[in-house]
Amino acid sequence: MYYFGGMMRYLLFSCMICMFSCTKTYFADEIKISPTLLSNSLQLIEVKTQHVPDIKGMLYLYERSSTEKNFALIDSFPVTIGKSGFAWDNSFQFKYGSQRLKKEGDGCSPAGLFTLGPIFSYHPMENITMPFEQVDENDLCVDDVHSRYYNALIDADTVTEKDYASFEHMKRNDLLYEYGIWVNYNSDPVAEGNGSCIFMHIWRDENSPTSGCTAMSKENMLKLIAWLDAGKNPMLFQHVKP
Repeated sequence: MYYFGGMMRYLLFSCMICMFSCTKTYFADEIKISPTLLSNSLQLIEVKTQHVPDIKGMLYLYERSSTEKNFALIDSFPVTIGKSGFAWDNSFQFKYGSQRLKKEGDGCSPAGLFTLGPIFSYHPMENITMPFEQVDENDLCVDDVHSRYYNALIDADTVTEKDYASFEHMKRNDLLYEYGIWVNYNSDPVAEGNGSCIFMHIWRDENSPTSGCTAMSKENMLKLIAWLDAGKNPMLFQHVKP
């Protein structure tokens, strides 16, 4: 167990991350999260499991009216994650418990703190405040670690040099990606082999894990999309319960 400088700091960390009941200064001083990533955020998503290999967890939505206020719980619902549970984002500074790191193809969902990219869907969407991409059969997410497009969303029709041998279709033959959210994992900078194509999307069912994404019912995905507001700098924190 990594105690962050002692039991007291560990308990403070657990309280802050799991309850989100602290001020902007408290977050910055105790966890040293960059102010641009957390203390300016008014919306926070927590995805938490009970044990490292668990494939089932809970998603919690927190919101506050200003950066001087405390976060309040808005809603919660069940999710499934990667078939191998959680593994840490290598760049996250406050790892505890299991020290395994997320790698390409490991079946793990990334644990750590992330910003969110665009919402995507097979359909046009209106009245949302997040960036949006309508995807079709030509939209791919490249998971070939040797490609210059690794962990990037590309339009196959516009790529001049197709140096990738492995990729995911963003418009599938099923409805798993009918609605989804891009998670900015391993994106700035992109590290070869650390994992790619991490989304929040619709699950097959409540007992089916993903290959590394976080999945939920279609009803709850639409609820999450409607709640998200780019102007409130939403963040995603995924982890195993300390």
